[in-house]
Formats: sequence, structure tokens, C-alpha cells
Amino acid sequence: MRAGDFQGAIFDQDGLLFDTESVFQSSWVAAGREMGVAVPEAYTHGVCGLGRGCLPEMVRRYMPSLDPETYIARALAIASERQLSAVPAFRPGVPEILAFFRERGVKMAVASSSTREVVGHNLEASGILPYFDAVVTGEDVVHGKPAPDIFLRAAERLGLPAASCTVYEDALSGIRAAHAAGCRPVMIPDQVQPTPEIRGICTVRTSFLEELAALREDVTRG
Repeated sequence: MRAGDFQGAIFDQDGLLFDTESVFQSSWVAAGREMGVAVPEAYTHGVCGLGRGCLPEMVRRYMPSLDPETYIARALAIASERQLSAVPAFRPGVPEILAFFRERGVKMAVASSSTREVVGHNLEASGILPYFDAVVTGEDVVHGKPAPDIFLRAAERLGLPAASCTVYEDALSGIRAAHAAGCRPVMIPDQVQPTPEIRGICTVRTSFLEELAALREDVTRG
């Protein structure tokens, strides 16, 4: 499928639409510090984009001395407090690509593992909520990323088959989820760079500006 041959665009939130992934990374570290544990970078990078249900296993793997539920709850509480008290900054090219899709009549959705409260705050505070036809959060699905559920739900709410949707993600788990859902995955890296495996199942762009240039070139050719 060419970059322009789709009807729906589904966006992750943290680290993709907004420069917020660093908030989560620092919150994991802060919670660990409170509990007397140095949080390894392998953990903070490994949990990037994961659904809530996958986190306890990661805590047990990298920080076996911690109670997973207590640590996760504290870290996510810190992250929520920090996000709810600020207006998030866009990653480069976000306003431009949203305007492009609106002009072309492409349906748009957000599919984020974050809570409904945080997602709603960020979309409203930044002024981009009206662009989206659907918003799906981690509270709307049983199985989080890398399971495909959240993207299948987003496509369903857009009234589109998953195969006609492009998913934009910054996390490896999100790309795997989009691929499993049968969508066209596009990775725009933030904290984590694509592995050879990930490059084999998605398109990689340096920014939304590069993706926008490719979309416009497709429109010109078509």
C-alpha cells in the first residue's frame, strides 16, 4: 500500500504526538528512587509503549526486589501528576500532518495506552481534540500493546477495516501491535530506535515532516 492509499490515520500519543515520553522515563526513575532502587535504562526503554498488563513482568525481570503493582502505581501516578499540570509540546510536524489529513478527508483516531484522563487533558490542552473522530485508551481494551486490540478498536470506531488504516507509533511494542492488527505501521522514533526486526515490518520516518513530504509526493504522482 502506498503512503497515500489509506482512509484512516491512527496515532499513538506519548512520544508521538507529544514530547511526553521523557515524562514517563523520569517518572519510572523517580518512583524507583523513592523505593531505594536504581532503575536501569533497559527497563525504561523496554516498557516504552507497553500496555499496563505487560508492566509487572518487566518489573520482575529488571527489578525483582520491588513489588510490581506498588512500583507501577507510584510511577504512573507521578507521570499523571506531571502531565495534568502542563500543556504538552508537539513533536515536529504534528499540526501540519493533522491539517493535511483533515483537508484530504482522512478519518483520524488516537490509540494510547495512557489513561482516559491524561489523554483527554493532553488533546484538549493542546487544542487538537477536534481533529479526531475517535479516541481509544488503555482503559478501553483488555489486552494492551503489543496486542493488536487497541488499533482494531480504533479502526472499528472509525468505521474502517484495519487494512485501510495507517498507524503512527514511536514505540517497538506499538509497531508490533499495528502490524498484528493488519494496519500499515509507520515508526517515528523518539526514545527508542527501530531494530532490524521492526524495520522489516514498518516504514521508518525521522519525523512527521518527512512523512508529510512522502504523502504529498504520492498525491502529486496519483
